[in-house]
Amino acid sequence: MDYPMSSATRVFPPLIFGVGNQGDHHMEQLTKRVEQLEKNTQKIQMDVAVLTARSEHFATKADIESVKNELRAEQGAMRFEIMGELGQLENRIDEKFERMEEKLEAKFEKIDLKFERLNDRLTWSIMVPAVAAILIWFVKDIVLKI
Repeated sequence: MDYPMSSATRVFPPLIFGVGNQGDHHMEQLTKRVEQLEKNTQKIQMDVAVLTARSEHFATKADIESVKNELRAEQGAMRFEIMGELGQLENRIDEKFERMEEKLEAKFEKIDLKFERLNDRLTWSIMVPAVAAILIWFVKDIVLKI
């Protein structure tokens, strides 16, 4: 933006521009600085407009609180669901262990039965003849003294 300059002689304070023809030089510098400031101001205005447009999509405190409450509710529901699933899983595991225990119990019963049979065989095949032989020896050597 160009501002019309009047042709009247201007008097500037000596602290700023000095005296004489130096004032015109300083005025030109000031005009350039003002032009530069106007350009910068336009850039700043554009940046503020862009930031304002972007800020429409920013989350407010209320938005964040709402999302936080939704997440807490969802977390509670998920916790409840997980606890239910864990309870069902625990029941299934207990059932499997019970079935395993029943199977192991049946196998141990079979093993016990086999040991009983083995014990019976050992008793009748080794122990009875050994006891009979000892009795025969005892009777022959001690009682009959033959």
